[in-house]
Amino acid sequence: MNWRAVWVWSGLSIAALMSPMVWAEDAPGGEAEASGPQTRYIYMEPAFVVNYGSTGRMKYLRTEVALKVSSAEAAGKVSEHKPYLRNNLVMMFSAQEPEVMNSSQGREQLRKLALDEVRAVMEQLEGMPYIDDLYFSNFVVQN
Repeated sequence: MNWRAVWVWSGLSIAALMSPMVWAEDAPGGEAEASGPQTRYIYMEPAFVVNYGSTGRMKYLRTEVALKVSSAEAAGKVSEHKPYLRNNLVMMFSAQEPEVMNSSQGREQLRKLALDEVRAVMEQLEGMPYIDDLYFSNFVVQN
């Protein structure tokens, strides 16, 4: 068997497999999809590490937060105010009691409260809430 013929044939096979991808990218309607919602996630880094609870021994929370936005404009506006948003979240997390942190219902309530807080901050600063949702990507407590 001629290796050169094998190489040319395999090159043609790869080209044939790649061609539909190029055509699919150039297909009509691709531009309409690009102008639709552009969901982005803004990660509040570094992770939040706070102590919480008003009585007894020290309790700690370590959590990672992601904010969901729908446009590049919203991502830019939210990113501009990350220090202010972080401050308010730190204060809110540290004011919690163990009953909230140790139950799934309490954590969901905390998530909604945190979402309301960051949306209120953005409304105050920019006139629009910009943030669609808030997610905990990690949530660890030490009692």
